[in-house]
Amino acid sequence: MKKLYVVITLLLLSLALAAQDKVKRGLNSVPYPVIGYSDDLGIQYGLNYTIFDYGDGSIYPNYRHKAVMEFSRYTRGQTGIKLTYQSAYLIPGIRVSAAIAYNMNPMYHFYGFNGSATPVNRSLDRKEGVAFYDIDRKFVRAVTTFQGPLADGLDWAAGVNFLSYKVGTLNPKYGYDTQYSLYNNYVSSGMIRPDEAGGGKALEFNAGLVYDSRNYTTIPSKGIWTELYFTFAPDVFKTGHSYTRLSAHFRHYLGILDNDRLTFAYHLAYQEIISGDPPFYILQNITSLVVNRTVNEGLGNKNTIRGTLYNRFIGKGYVWGNFETRVKLFNFGIPTHLFSLENQDFYLAANPFFDCGAIVSPYRLGAERGSELYRQATKFHGSYGAGLKLVMNRNFVMSFEMARPIIRDDGRFALIMGTNYLF
Repeated sequence: MKKLYVVITLLLLSLALAAQDKVKRGLNSVPYPVIGYSDDLGIQYGLNYTIFDYGDGSIYPNYRHKAVMEFSRYTRGQTGIKLTYQSAYLIPGIRVSAAIAYNMNPMYHFYGFNGSATPVNRSLDRKEGVAFYDIDRKFVRAVTTFQGPLADGLDWAAGVNFLSYKVGTLNPKYGYDTQYSLYNNYVSSGMIRPDEAGGGKALEFNAGLVYDSRNYTTIPSKGIWTELYFTFAPDVFKTGHSYTRLSAHFRHYLGILDNDRLTFAYHLAYQEIISGDPPFYILQNITSLVVNRTVNEGLGNKNTIRGTLYNRFIGKGYVWGNFETRVKLFNFGIPTHLFSLENQDFYLAANPFFDCGAIVSPYRLGAERGSELYRQATKFHGSYGAGLKLVMNRNFVMSFEMARPIIRDDGRFALIMGTNYLF
């Protein structure tokens, strides 16, 4: 795997060409069709509209304001609507990040708790009238965070996050046995408790520190971006659940060649429930102080260990890492009037990568540390792959990635389409 990674990187580097970026000013917008594929969800289609305000261009490629509106749907039923906004100029000296999202998935995969401690039987996965690993889930999220300076590169950060989940068995109209499912087995055995079986609401408050020395906000080629923060969720909605979560992220960007032609980037992350008893539907939520994704879930799939099954690894605590080489191949422009893209600056990039992670604190496992079941629950998982990025004006990124898990039980070959770099 290491030899393959090096060979791919060297081949891509041999294609890299030096180029100069064009400075952008004022409002720049781009509508584009959302097209994607997920082994879990099917084919994705929809529309994304992104607006950047570069002001007088003096801070380009950074921006004054950014807004994203998106509607998308998958052929297996999932529908998503999102609106995000980011700016360091709305409130002088304060960086604001906000989002609201609605996600409806009538066939949401639920593989149980603790990863490999709960093996997946492929013969029960949407075959012959059985969808053993599916539930019906609706999800609403509204979040706002604020970030302000303390010292050179060091900021305080605080925010509030509203979450609402509605969970239940499959609708019979999809033609599957609605009673024969892992979710129903968990409910009847008490693994999923009555007060959480149908979903619920949570109000989370975040507070922490951010150190940021990146040269650019969207696609940095050097610098460090680190977050350390606590999330506290009191039982505001009388669900019987309150909890405190600790989260830490360390991202490092190493520019190897000038003009951003070659960058090595890695991300190390840790998330742990340090007190309280969170409901099962909260555990897959990956918290973040900067809202780059309205729905950010794992451990598994495209947001953490690319190519693995969606939410395959659910526990109270996770560690994971992402490592990739980013190679800028060549720049080009589109002079014609096509979707309002005239005179915009584009470049093509590639990113071979390796992801890995593990559950470090199992959830309702009922096994002692050191036992075989505990070792399976905390098993190491990984994936590898490569992607192509189409970048407009150093800020808008269309992403096409292919990934393959190392362990067959974690998933198969996956094609991931979306926007932005993973970190």
